[in-house]
Amino acid sequence: MNVRFLVANGLVIGAMGWMAGFAGMQVGATEVLPQHAAPGGAPLAELESRAAQEPASAKVVAALAAAYLERDQPGLASAVIEKAPRRIREQPEVGVLYARALFHRGRTRAALAVARDAGEACADSPSCPTWLVAKTARQVAFFEQVVAAGIDDPLDDPGATRAAYERSAREVRLVAVR
Repeated sequence: MNVRFLVANGLVIGAMGWMAGFAGMQVGATEVLPQHAAPGGAPLAELESRAAQEPASAKVVAALAAAYLERDQPGLASAVIEKAPRRIREQPEVGVLYARALFHRGRTRAALAVARDAGEACADSPSCPTWLVAKTARQVAFFEQVVAAGIDDPLDDPGATRAAYERSAREVRLVAVR
């Protein structure tokens, strides 16, 4: 009887010590998810606040959409872009992000159409940066390969998506532009 009492007390004290060890491991009381820095170093909450205050700023819309994409939230990225004024949605920088968001939502044909529009807008603009010309060309080539392979959602067949990427990487050739 005495041994049982000692073992029971030892178990209770051990359990209390184990629970006390985890008591300090909690996220702030008001945070659901920890704050992550978005591209450019701004926290996501700050970008969301700036987007609410400046909904017509292409730079803010693009930064917030990119932050959502980096957090694997393509639905939120799409919503931010779709809510933006038309002149912002038609900018190639935003178009590239929108195509990426659509692709990750399983809408490959729509992503291809948006990527083509972004590429055409970039080709028509002499101020379009060279990196964006290259990015749109790569994106269009990849989405064409994905659509040709009959892939609707990249998560359904990651192997075929990877093969489409590899085919598109061999297909695109870039020439240096002055």
